[in-house]
Amino acid sequence: MDLRQLNYFITIVEEKQITKAAKKLHMAQPPLSNQLKVMEEELNCKLLDRNGRTLELTEPGKILYEKGKTLLANFEDTISEIKEVGEGLRGVLSIGADQTCLSYLPEKIKLMRERYPNLNFKIIEGDTFFLTNSLLNKEIDLAILQQPIEDENFSSIGLALKEFVLATPAQWHLPNPIQMEDLKDLPFLSFYRHRSCSTFRIIIDEFKNHGFEPNIICECIDIAMVISLISEGLGITILPKTSLDKFLIKGINIIKFANCNIQSKANIVWPKDRYLAKHAMNFLQLFKEETNMLARETIRLSQNV
Repeated sequence: MDLRQLNYFITIVEEKQITKAAKKLHMAQPPLSNQLKVMEEELNCKLLDRNGRTLELTEPGKILYEKGKTLLANFEDTISEIKEVGEGLRGVLSIGADQTCLSYLPEKIKLMRERYPNLNFKIIEGDTFFLTNSLLNKEIDLAILQQPIEDENFSSIGLALKEFVLATPAQWHLPNPIQMEDLKDLPFLSFYRHRSCSTFRIIIDEFKNHGFEPNIICECIDIAMVISLISEGLGITILPKTSLDKFLIKGINIIKFANCNIQSKANIVWPKDRYLAKHAMNFLQLFKEETNMLARETIRLSQNV
């Protein structure tokens, strides 16, 4: 017995006559009667009894009718859910992000929830190595990385450039803006997972360009802990200004640089030449729209100069 036959049987029961059921199913009566006979032979029991001009369920028929309705309803729900997932209307969107890039997510997730209220989200924090491996292993759909990666396995969209700033204890009285040279010998707190991190190398190279290396007194992978240490007066750090947006920065001063060339060059990244789920494509589209809008604004401003 298949779902088509089950639908025939349920329609016969609800119409109470094979003639009416055949009409509703847009088929001739003899083939429908034959299908009912085939079902009864397969199950080795009578499913319907004739009572005058109508048909009534036998005990086995009642069981098949109730279970069959539930089965068909579940099947229809499954088809609807698959279609909605395929259209990006529901499912789980898994997003990875460098801890300094988490600030890119709240606004976009809010927009996605407004457009696709049945969509759920999973957010994974990690460094570039961890997130690129997670992409290749299909553990996440997309990742936002602090710096571009040169890897032919990935496609990417560059996001708006963001400035790096200096976070210092509020009780320290440092000039604003500040020269990189003024950081010499000040205790520096690093929140990068390892020294091979691209952003860490960029920061260190900037120090070297000014003739010295930072006095690193603490390495910690948790940016929140580093912020807490700064508020207690233990040192300074350099990070994208947007990464501070999620923190209550009481006890911290945010200082701009007068001669620092570090910028956040965040990218949203996904595996090249691999099927990308519709909800991931919808999420990407939000960043494409923003990038296009910024490009148009840049052109407009340049024309007005």
